[in-house]
Amino acid sequence: MAVTGGLVGVVIGIVGTTRPPEASLVQRWRARQGPVSSDRRMRRRVRWAGAVLLGTAVWLLSGVFVGAVLAAAAVVGVPWLLSPTTNATVRIGQIEALGEWCQRVANALNLGMGLEQAMSSTRKNPPEELAEQITNLADRMLLGVRPQDALRQFADEVHDVTADKVVAALLLSAANRGPGLARVLEDLAETVREEVAKRRKIESDRAKPRTTVRWMTVITLGVVGAGFLVPHYAAPYGSVLGQLVLAGLSVGFVAVLVWMRSLADHRPIPRFLVADPRSRVRTAVVAGRAADERWGLGPVEVR
Repeated sequence: MAVTGGLVGVVIGIVGTTRPPEASLVQRWRARQGPVSSDRRMRRRVRWAGAVLLGTAVWLLSGVFVGAVLAAAAVVGVPWLLSPTTNATVRIGQIEALGEWCQRVANALNLGMGLEQAMSSTRKNPPEELAEQITNLADRMLLGVRPQDALRQFADEVHDVTADKVVAALLLSAANRGPGLARVLEDLAETVREEVAKRRKIESDRAKPRTTVRWMTVITLGVVGAGFLVPHYAAPYGSVLGQLVLAGLSVGFVAVLVWMRSLADHRPIPRFLVADPRSRVRTAVVAGRAADERWGLGPVEVR
């Protein structure tokens, strides 16, 4: 089985597949964490620097390399385990702001405005959680970007399946220019409000396992710290076998804590307004050929 799997992997690596490229684990993790502010980035750097200094000090004083690694990992990982998941709270705030934005666009349409004018009018005093995305959308409309392209970029910036539902209704209206969009947006705003209420209830239920993770982390760190203060208790872990046992136990316990925290974390529903990379290439090729025919140019190789 190992040889067969290796041969299949070699063939796939050389020949390739027709499957669209996916984001790496790091990219998906960063997408779930949301945008990182400068203050948050600075705190991370300080935390990593403190982890390196503490790990070095523990290694020099105790001579136990695994203990130094655990001390450094505790400086970085314990705040992440103890802190509540703010990503879900931010998402709920954005969805609530999306419902308010839908209602504002519907009100502007009821006043007789066109779709582009109605969306541009929401630039004044937008909801705080979506102020940047709404401003970018209005700026693109003012710069002459097609409404369909501007709306798709807006959906990519919000990056939520609920925003895809709203943008899908706006895309259909921008393409067909039919009546009834204001009523549809009002219904979507009501649906978004109901979804926000359900998400808040789910987050309140997830608070229980988060509290369990915090208490388990604090109690375990207290027991381990107190044990290392007793020389004859921590002496067996100074040998090579003892360090291997300590590393195995630590990896297992940390894995359990991370697993428990992941159960209480927010898992976003996959979006459906995601462009296929192959369709983008096909669109570029078709557009290039159309431009060649328009200007009387010969065939151009598209790479």
